[in-house]
Amino acid sequence: MNQDIYKSDYDYEIPEKLIARYPPKNRTDSKLLLCKDQNFSIKNFSSISNFFKKDDLIVFNETKVFKARLRLQKESGGQTEIFINRILSKFEAECLTKGLNLKKKSQVLKTDTFPLKISIVKEKDGLVLIKFSQNVKHLCSTYGKVPIPPYLKRDDDEFDNVRYQSVFANDVLKESAAAPTASLHFDNDLYEKITNEFSTCKINLAVGLGTFKPLSNDAINNSSKLHEENFFISDESAKKINSQLKDNKRIIAIGTTTLRALESSWNNETNSVSPGKQTTTIFIKEGFKFNVVNALLTNFHLPQSSLLMLVCAFAGKELIFSTYEFAIKNNLRFFSYGDAMIIERCPLNY
Repeated sequence: MNQDIYKSDYDYEIPEKLIARYPPKNRTDSKLLLCKDQNFSIKNFSSISNFFKKDDLIVFNETKVFKARLRLQKESGGQTEIFINRILSKFEAECLTKGLNLKKKSQVLKTDTFPLKISIVKEKDGLVLIKFSQNVKHLCSTYGKVPIPPYLKRDDDEFDNVRYQSVFANDVLKESAAAPTASLHFDNDLYEKITNEFSTCKINLAVGLGTFKPLSNDAINNSSKLHEENFFISDESAKKINSQLKDNKRIIAIGTTTLRALESSWNNETNSVSPGKQTTTIFIKEGFKFNVVNALLTNFHLPQSSLLMLVCAFAGKELIFSTYEFAIKNNLRFFSYGDAMIIERCPLNY
């Protein structure tokens, strides 16, 4: 990409009534918008397997969301919130804070039942490294709240413990500060049907806030990066993916997080994806060369967001904005608990 772009280039107006503040009664009650070459059709999500071909490989992100939001009381009596973006060690985490005095390096906050000592280690790029007096994982599991997005404009509810989590989330891998939301549409029956009928595999990308954090007004260019996210691709999954690439068959990513991990793992020297534990700061935008993914299942994304830039880079900006316009006219539901769409890679990206 030779020319700078700006987040304002990716703006659109969304009626408030189309923001899905609650999940549908059943996961598969959501709608699925199929878009190809300016031809759009709306189906029930339960029919998604009709889009898949017998020789496709479907890749899921099995990460699990942990209770990343801590609501606390300051010594002054005021309220504050600490949002755990990444747990770095037993007692340290990379966080976003709200209402916290960062100049006070050591302070005591209160939960409903016990005091919590914290130390501000450093602040960089809007993220704060905090040392806690208690085990961070234990603190989150016992006191944390489900990190539903702020645009839902409500407190988390009991049902969010289940519905803001995919049915195939790995209980061992509780590392995500946000859900890979394209996965939320699958119930157990549909997931089992797909794994029985098609070739599938899983990767794990721990979703951080870098993907969702509002972008600055600065120009976006080749040097622009997002906050770092960790991901893992097993030897078995890498073998399946590389075999599919070698045979020139389709790879379908369930969600932008899956796509981000797959494209980040691409090795130009070996023309294959690399297995193992990896990190990525990749910012997928106009001009990005896709090497792995052929089709993408994804939700509808926030205006002026890096995720909207990603899908525009993947399928073409003109097509995506036409798709969003069609979705709005047909009252589809937007964002994390909203409906979904399937898009194919723009021919220019092959």
